Amino acid sequence: MEGKYFFNGKDITMNICIQIRDVIDIIMEKYEMNFPDAAYAFYHSKTYKALQNTENTLWAESAGYIADRYFEEGKIVKPE
Repeated sequence: MEGKYFFNGKDITMNICIQIRDVIDIIMEKYEMNFPDAAYAFYHSKTYKALQNTENTLWAESAGYIADRYFEEGKIVKPE
C-alpha cells in the first residue's frame, strides 16, 4: 500500500490532496489570504479532520461543498 488514504480498498490519496488544494484556493480567495495562512487555517479545522475520515465520503463532495462546511465553522485560525 503506497497511499495514505483508502476507501473500499482503493487508494484515494490523490483525490483528497486535490480537494485540499481546491478548498485552500477557495479560502484564499474568500478571505484574501496567502497560501500559508489559508492552509494553516484549514489544517486546524474540524472540516479538515472530517475530510481525513474517508468512511464519511466527504472527500467525494465538491470543493465548494467542503469549503462551505469550513465556513460554517465560523472561525479562522491564523498562525501566530
